[in-house]
Amino acid sequence: MHAEAILPEDPKDIHLEPGALIGPRVQLGRGTWVGAGAVIYGPTVLGEKNQVFPHAVLGGAPQDLGYAGQPTRLEIGDRNVFREGVTVSRASPKAEGVTRIGSDSLLMANCHVGHDCALGDRVVLANGVLLAGHCTLESNVNIAGGCAIVQFVTIGRCAFICGTSGIRKDVEPFLSHDLRAGGRGEPLPACVNEVGLRRAGFTPEVIRNLREAYKVIFLRKEPFRDFERQAREEIGRRQALCGEVEELLAFMVRKRASRFGRARN
Repeated sequence: MHAEAILPEDPKDIHLEPGALIGPRVQLGRGTWVGAGAVIYGPTVLGEKNQVFPHAVLGGAPQDLGYAGQPTRLEIGDRNVFREGVTVSRASPKAEGVTRIGSDSLLMANCHVGHDCALGDRVVLANGVLLAGHCTLESNVNIAGGCAIVQFVTIGRCAFICGTSGIRKDVEPFLSHDLRAGGRGEPLPACVNEVGLRRAGFTPEVIRNLREAYKVIFLRKEPFRDFERQAREEIGRRQALCGEVEELLAFMVRKRASRFGRARN
């Protein structure tokens, strides 16, 4: 452990397995466990009760050809699990200079989180998920194994994405996205993510409203000429408007207005 690492007042609150490397300007919260051969570079801040399994590397320099040693950082919340071989890069100097991961997330073996990404809370990335730089994953996102996501993609909250797929455009919230609906390696909305919504505590009424909205938006034979107005009117006639449906509509309006289907900040 480097002398410039920042520990809790009681060092017993930190458990480091043999061979774990903690670099300078790394702050570890109480209850942190770091497995054998894991590496944490700074500047990096970890909250409480994070688990870093063997051979994971957190806070490495961004994989960006324009990076020249600028002082960027990685910020991680509480109770996250980084399994074997996970890599999370510090930010580049091209945005805010921070890669952020929230709390209560699980990153399974060999995932990669690129520079300048922002992950919300309770995110699950299965084995081998790859996030390019500047991606945003909102809370309760669940991505199956082997999925690759290009830069600047936003994935809405409570979305599920099937495995072994490629994502080039923003992914709508509250829905399950499946290759059978999309083809060509990129999944499209297949249904409402009812399992994920129930696990996240959404009420049956909200799930029903989202199911009706899905029917209006994605099962319509003829496209809307004025999507935002006509879709909202039809959903309203079905008495299915609610905050979550409004969130879905607003997300889709932003996606449609963007050049590549990615609503970059």
